[in-house]
Amino acid sequence: MPRLKTQAIIPFPNVSDYLDAIVESLTAHNMVLHPDGDGHRVESSFGTARLLPRQETLDLSVEASDPAAFNRLKFELTGLIDFVAHAEKLEIAWTGDAPGAALPPDLRVLTVRSVRDLTPRMRRISFEGQDLVRYATPDQIHCRLLFQGKGIAEHQWPHLNDNGRIVWPDAGKLASRIFTIRHIDPDAGTLDIDFVLHGGSGPGTSWAKAAAPGGVVGILGPAAHGPKAANWYLLAGDETGLPGIARILEGLPDSAKGVALIEVADASEEQEIDRPSGLEIRWLHRDGAAPGTTTLLADELRALAFPADHDAFFCWIGAEFSAFRDMRAYLRTEIGLPASRVIAFSHWRRGMSEEDIIEAGASAVLA
Repeated sequence: MPRLKTQAIIPFPNVSDYLDAIVESLTAHNMVLHPDGDGHRVESSFGTARLLPRQETLDLSVEASDPAAFNRLKFELTGLIDFVAHAEKLEIAWTGDAPGAALPPDLRVLTVRSVRDLTPRMRRISFEGQDLVRYATPDQIHCRLLFQGKGIAEHQWPHLNDNGRIVWPDAGKLASRIFTIRHIDPDAGTLDIDFVLHGGSGPGTSWAKAAAPGGVVGILGPAAHGPKAANWYLLAGDETGLPGIARILEGLPDSAKGVALIEVADASEEQEIDRPSGLEIRWLHRDGAAPGTTTLLADELRALAFPADHDAFFCWIGAEFSAFRDMRAYLRTEIGLPASRVIAFSHWRRGMSEEDIIEAGASAVLA
């Protein structure tokens, strides 16, 4: 099949203010970027692309062999650049080959195998599915789940059109949320996700509370960085970061050392987690305080003694926005860790839904 090609020349006078954040966002979404002249060459499982910032524009080009992958890569670039530069109200229009709307090539359909509660507020749902090997990577550990609406007799999934936009099925827009892949065995076709059963009524929590064997969801991804090689590790997060911390701990070599700081509601939320003997877990209890209202993580972080050799040190953070912002700032500015040794995510922001964050743009969740 001939290689498909397209381009977009985006009017973007302030592109230099956003370029680093755009590059970081693409890298966090399972893309590899290489310097290429004044721009970057992008490698993705969907195809290749090039970003070229100019005086007043950001020029993009995309190539792929498969029509579905072609539109998926356009969607990734369009969506991530839109989100990072939300305040600029960019107009992104693609010109070139137009193979037509197609299902995302990374879409897999998962069926619930079992449901069990790990703690009073953490529920593990085990799924089965086919062709899950793309999701079995330690460097990209998050995914997006798509939830079917109630009363839908036949499952319907979104398509991606030639302009890199979503075409929702006739039944309407599907609710979705991002989760950490806790365990995965692609040979067995199984995947586990741990859901926080908080008091809210968001689509992920509502679905997990009612989940039963035979239920169906869609999955897209993967994305979001996992660990990097190091001698000493700092892992920190609240309940939303706990699945990622646990997965990282279980995958570290026996020689690894360090500490994991995990904030939970109370002692009943502590879990048994396999880990290297030289890596300590410190459980921090809110004991009645609402999630996202304490400084437990940041305070404990400031009390730690860190290795002098920053190149041998790696930190992973997943928490509410305020804790994420404070911890990241402390590590970067006061401890002096380079950006390459810190991976930090704001998994949520108190008082804002995912839809609110998308409407506000990246400034709502980036430090």
